[in-house]
Amino acid sequence: MPRLPATAVIFCGGRSTRMGEDKALFRWRGRPLALHVVSRVRPLFAEILVSGDPGRYRCLGMPCVPDPVSGIGPLAGLYAGLLAARTHAVFAVACDMPFLSPGAILTLWTRFRSRDAAVPVSPGGPEPLHAFYSRRLLPSIGRALGGKPRMTSFWGEADVARVPIAELPGGEGSMRDCDTPADLR
Repeated sequence: MPRLPATAVIFCGGRSTRMGEDKALFRWRGRPLALHVVSRVRPLFAEILVSGDPGRYRCLGMPCVPDPVSGIGPLAGLYAGLLAARTHAVFAVACDMPFLSPGAILTLWTRFRSRDAAVPVSPGGPEPLHAFYSRRLLPSIGRALGGKPRMTSFWGEADVARVPIAELPGGEGSMRDCDTPADLR
């Protein structure tokens, strides 16, 4: 299968308070949780980057992109990932989603192609860290970083495909995140 002309950006570096230790580096089934995500996206993408502190995440073996402004959250990581990517688009994914469905990712890609973003929407709301984003969003995201830096704060300026989770192969299972050791069991 040919790889998508997009970059997967794996978001590491959150506070991981419920996990009790860094989720990206939490060992599950013999390796760090983030590497389970890498193994799911590697066959699909031309490039893989890690969003997070290079000093901390270099051990994952992927190029690391630090946030331009620390403490702001994932929006800063998205901005940095879009700047660093060698492709016109990124697939932003949390490091704690080891059950990603390739079918869900490919379906999102088909909805994304001519849009600024394609984001799954569950009954609980949007899933912005399992979504595609275009480089065209850099100015809008840059402005959002100066205000309320939420992952949805730039959507008013963007053409966002909101994809119902029920339309994605694997549905909610693809977006299941692991916030605690019990979630992994």
